[in-house]
Amino acid sequence: MTTVAPSRGGTATSPAGPAPGRRRHRRFSGFGLLAVLPFALFLIIFGIYPMIQLIMMSVSDVELLQGRFAFRPVGVDNFARLASDPDLGQVVGVTVIFVIAAVVLTVGLGTALAVLLDRAPFMRRIARRVLIWPTVIAPVVVSVVWLLLLSPTIGMINKVLLALGLPQQGWIGEPVGALLAIIVVDVWHWTPLVFLLVYTALQGVDAEVLEAARVDGATEVKLIMQVVLPMIKPAVLAAAAIRLVMSVKAFDEMYLLTHGGPNNATNLISLHIRTVFFDRLEFGYGAAIGVAVLLCFAILGSGVVLARRALARREDVDA
Repeated sequence: MTTVAPSRGGTATSPAGPAPGRRRHRRFSGFGLLAVLPFALFLIIFGIYPMIQLIMMSVSDVELLQGRFAFRPVGVDNFARLASDPDLGQVVGVTVIFVIAAVVLTVGLGTALAVLLDRAPFMRRIARRVLIWPTVIAPVVVSVVWLLLLSPTIGMINKVLLALGLPQQGWIGEPVGALLAIIVVDVWHWTPLVFLLVYTALQGVDAEVLEAARVDGATEVKLIMQVVLPMIKPAVLAAAAIRLVMSVKAFDEMYLLTHGGPNNATNLISLHIRTVFFDRLEFGYGAAIGVAVLLCFAILGSGVVLARRALARREDVDA
């Protein structure tokens, strides 16, 4: 046991230490710098350098001459083209619809499945094995499977409808059906990922808290809505953020299933950038679209961070 010696005036003095609220400044050792070096090199090579190249291309007219890119500065002309692109408005609209639907459905279904499975112990072992397998399948395989199901000509679903004497559907051959189809495929593919994240968070919920709520008379619905969901909110928000990024950059299934058609009904922003780059060979304009998407993400992310800080301050004030 340690003792505190009194001062000359008879009052006890506290042991020497940092003042409250002050952080200790840690000095980086040689080992610490070496530990950070691989990550720094990775960030510079695969993050900062490509970003600089993208920005340079976005303000240039880029041509491919003798296997090399030739840059001719054009200022903000490529960004000015964004307002006059006849396809970009529809592309952005389709992307927004797809992202909202995919994020809401995957997060909602994944969270619901995790909560229900957490309360059905007799089904856990089987359900965990069944629910996880769509996520581990390669996107190319997923596209082939759903193409064999939804194709208007060779699709299994239309063959079943024909055998039952029912009218065949266009599915991915019609604008609305194609958009709904790619949403269903994306939700089917990535809902298990949200399920795994939320289910893992549920395993960390304190059982004593749940038991105390039950003793207080809380029903299962109130227990889930007022106790469980607030406790796993960070995991749900993290899953939503991951799905938001994945949905914006979705490419594989949509390209292989519909190629952005029919009539640009499933032409997401990622497919449009690919078309501008590799079909039209408009490298500068394609880079400008990419920079615009990154800026939108930066603004959205900054808004979310500021909103969370404001909400945390309000909660601290109310407390």
